[in-house]
Amino acid sequence: MDEIIVEDAAHGYVEMLNRLGVDYVFSSPGSEFIPLWEHLAIYNSEEKKPYYINLRHEGTALSMAKGYYMATGRAQALMTHVLTGLLHGAMELKAAYTDQIPLLMLVGQNRTHDNEVYGGTPGPHYLSFTEVGGQERLVQPYLKWADSPETNANILSVIQRAYQIANTDVKGPVLLNLSRELLFEKMTTMKIPEPIHDQGTVTADPSTVEKLKELLLGATNPLIYARYLGRNPKAVEELIALANLLQIPVFELPGYMNFPTDNPLHMGTSMLPYMKEADLILVIDSSSWPPWYPPNSIRGKTGAKIVFIDPDPVQLKYPVYGYPSDLTVTADSYTILKQLNLLIQNKKLNGALMKSRKERWESEHKKIREEQRRKALAAKDNSPIDPAWLCYCIDEIIDKETVIVNETITHGGLIHSYIESNRTQPGTRYEATGPIAHTGLGQGMGVALGVKLAMPEKTVIALEGDGTFNYNPVLAAFGAAQEYNLPFMTIIFNNSCYAAMKGHARYYPKGYSVTQNQYYGVGCGPTPQYAKLVEAYNGYSETVEDPSELKKALERTIKETRSGKVTLLDVHLSR
Repeated sequence: MDEIIVEDAAHGYVEMLNRLGVDYVFSSPGSEFIPLWEHLAIYNSEEKKPYYINLRHEGTALSMAKGYYMATGRAQALMTHVLTGLLHGAMELKAAYTDQIPLLMLVGQNRTHDNEVYGGTPGPHYLSFTEVGGQERLVQPYLKWADSPETNANILSVIQRAYQIANTDVKGPVLLNLSRELLFEKMTTMKIPEPIHDQGTVTADPSTVEKLKELLLGATNPLIYARYLGRNPKAVEELIALANLLQIPVFELPGYMNFPTDNPLHMGTSMLPYMKEADLILVIDSSSWPPWYPPNSIRGKTGAKIVFIDPDPVQLKYPVYGYPSDLTVTADSYTILKQLNLLIQNKKLNGALMKSRKERWESEHKKIREEQRRKALAAKDNSPIDPAWLCYCIDEIIDKETVIVNETITHGGLIHSYIESNRTQPGTRYEATGPIAHTGLGQGMGVALGVKLAMPEKTVIALEGDGTFNYNPVLAAFGAAQEYNLPFMTIIFNNSCYAAMKGHARYYPKGYSVTQNQYYGVGCGPTPQYAKLVEAYNGYSETVEDPSELKKALERTIKETRSGKVTLLDVHLSR
């Protein structure tokens, strides 16, 4: 194994991150990382990666790394302070695990307690920086892999191994619990491992691919559904090719942009109206969020064959599942779609059937959009502002250089359906609360920052309910936008309540809550002047209550965002 010359151990750590191709180290600071800061500063002064991003909340750091990965497909590194820092970002760590986001987390600790000379100010408080069994045990269920190295002798190989494991399907976060003693150790040489070579992708055996090909060719009325296929832009290309080849309609609940909305085969978000007559339902990269519920209800809705394709089609992270399938395929979507297209493209197809499908679905595509437009225009003068009108106006104002990061609950369905004019290319839509499965509120603004960092030329808009806005580390997000020149726009869908919680009448139709109009768990008021928050960061803001002013306010706020300001538009909506 080769060796590199270093000033100290931390120098070798930073060099290893550089060789792994890590672009950024996201961190909410802890004093144990002083050696890494020293060498990161030197590298950055020489315009060498990884660049250091100092953040004011661990949740923001993790969400920003998540957004950056979603936009680039490249895993990044994080540093969190011992114990408290790790726990402060625990929800976002779980989100990364569930959403298959590879992250390399470096967490500090101390291994001695006797006149320490390494780290911050020595004293009894350092006892609080230890945990029986190691602090990784506190978050072990949401780590793909973790280790507490005891020596720097092979530490660079361990760092490389951690990064490789994070990036191997099924992807996820890994953690290295690094002691201050290792971080501060004086060394002159360190062993450097052989570089990682390209890793292959998971795909099905040839007989399974052949069986799937025959199902597609034999189907009269097939349907396709996707949620997170768009995490690989090449998979989108292959899905377009397959859909166009066989004239199969595609439905999506977009965790990512999965299929261009201007393609006549894009049928929106709801497959349910078309299931009865379907004879094949292909669920690609959506086994964590299938297009029906309850799981076995599908058998009463259709006699179609059901196929799941996913790197984790049985969802190993859940104790229960129950979604039926006639064929379950463990495979990377890009790889298997490319295989299918190669097998099908030279086959002689039923021309009359293809023509019939094409005409039917083109007509249906237009019908869906016309109905949406009719409903939005019918609500344009409603006061308070109707959320459908807000979504329609956003869709009218944005362009194809706009990226939408959604973190709403109640209005999610409207947003997925109406805000789609920009969703014609990969990298234009991200679901912050969980591109793969619902992973908790409070990530949206951090994800938007990560996306903006990855795509500085784009206009990035975070859509937040007033409830989800309150869950975000708002001040940390605006601070990062100001400090690192990452202007993004936040639109608050403000209905002054947690509308998703208002289920009282379903269970107690004649109960006290209903009869007395006293709904605990729903209120989110009195409504503050959210717009003033961004002004503290030299930002631009507006509050809109008049529906006739909505488009003009959107235009002004987007213009200010594009001029380089972090902005906020607080839109007061009907409940």
